[in-house]
Amino acid sequence: MSRDTSRVLLLIVLLGAVARVAAWWFKGGFHYPDEIFQLVEPAHFLRTGVAWLPWEFSRGVRSWVLPGYYAGVLECLSWGGITGLSAYRFITLQNALFTLVMIPAGYRMGAALCNRGDAGAERAGLLVAFLFAAWPMIVYYTPHTLIGTPTMVLMCWGWAHWLEARRSDADAMRSVLWCGFFFGMAGALRFTTGFHMLVPIADLLIRFRARGLVRLVAGAAVPTLIVGFVDWLTWGQWFHSTVEHLKYNFFEGGASDHGTSPWYFYFTDTSSDRFGLLAPLAWLVALAGIKRTWLIALTLLVPTITLSIIAHKEDRFLMYNWPLIAVMLAFGLLSLEQWLRPRLRAATVPAVAVLALALIGSNLAGASEMRWTWRRGIFRAQDFVGSQPDVTGLLLHDRMHMNGGYLVFGQTVPQRQHTRSLAANPWFNYAALEHGGAGTERLRGQGWTEIARFDEFVVLKRPPQAPR
Repeated sequence: MSRDTSRVLLLIVLLGAVARVAAWWFKGGFHYPDEIFQLVEPAHFLRTGVAWLPWEFSRGVRSWVLPGYYAGVLECLSWGGITGLSAYRFITLQNALFTLVMIPAGYRMGAALCNRGDAGAERAGLLVAFLFAAWPMIVYYTPHTLIGTPTMVLMCWGWAHWLEARRSDADAMRSVLWCGFFFGMAGALRFTTGFHMLVPIADLLIRFRARGLVRLVAGAAVPTLIVGFVDWLTWGQWFHSTVEHLKYNFFEGGASDHGTSPWYFYFTDTSSDRFGLLAPLAWLVALAGIKRTWLIALTLLVPTITLSIIAHKEDRFLMYNWPLIAVMLAFGLLSLEQWLRPRLRAATVPAVAVLALALIGSNLAGASEMRWTWRRGIFRAQDFVGSQPDVTGLLLHDRMHMNGGYLVFGQTVPQRQHTRSLAANPWFNYAALEHGGAGTERLRGQGWTEIARFDEFVVLKRPPQAPR
């Protein structure tokens, strides 16, 4: 990499930081409750012994590795007096900034897809890095505490080493070893990432045979064994969480209990709706570079088809597709530039740049339809009530797992879903309910007073009890 290329890559990383901080700033709630109740709420439990733990931690379907890491972060933050919603916001900002390390991985993926000695390799790498930094659907996921956020970063580095192994000779085995390491880390945290490893692993085994297998296994051994060991410490069985997750989702059909979607969901949602109005054009551009990216296309197509068989589908299950799509778009744009150069000459680069920005803008429109502030109001209401010195109990809108938990509340006093019977209990002296809801109006009629409002949620306080 030349010095000028290094400087441009640094500027791209800075651009990625701005985009991620902006996404973090506008993000308020969660994309899905799992990111609270399978990660940071259990982390709060490890630190304080108080939390609402979902059923997964009773059965042992989830590993304690990431909650353990977040517990350490929460403990360090508490030394500076940062707790509750502020601590959660800090963790989401940390997640967003951590994903900056996938941008250099994008550069290496782009460069590795070019022929050895190709003068355009650095340019290709920079374009992929730019899309990793600025592609809206990648940026959207970065501030979330989903398991997929760190595993997306790990997958990108695994793919980078896979592609580098394909074009190197002396360092090929070293690249395969590192590919195994990053794939092992990602798979240990979320084994379903294995669907996104099938094509790379098959390619490496065909190319390097037994040598490749040995290096892949050796690279994956340490992170995989660490997660297995943590499962043994917590559940008494190696890889307990992986085994139980497989049993629940694939053999007991538990995934369908959380809702079902039509088989074509990933083809109409991830592959179309999130691209915005220019979806057909985006895919034409992506396919324009298929000569260089056909393995990348297979890498995203295999999990898309495989996971379409499972009844329960969500955007986040295929969030790893977006970096692969960015790679395809980058090479499609480069192929179009090469085709247009003899025709448009000096206007070629501006035309391709305008096209790239149009595709980013269209994807931004598609990403804007995602949940950016879902439950932000209830989080803020919990944080507000948790800071009140006289709080003895909080009644919440909706089910328990649809709020921010004790982590966001920042208190160890009871918080429960609002019901008529609990509203009659004087122990619960605050309520955070939906504005205009029947429960809210009923409490108003009983003398409860609105003292704050956050988005669509109002905070009500019980009237003082008459002395006996």
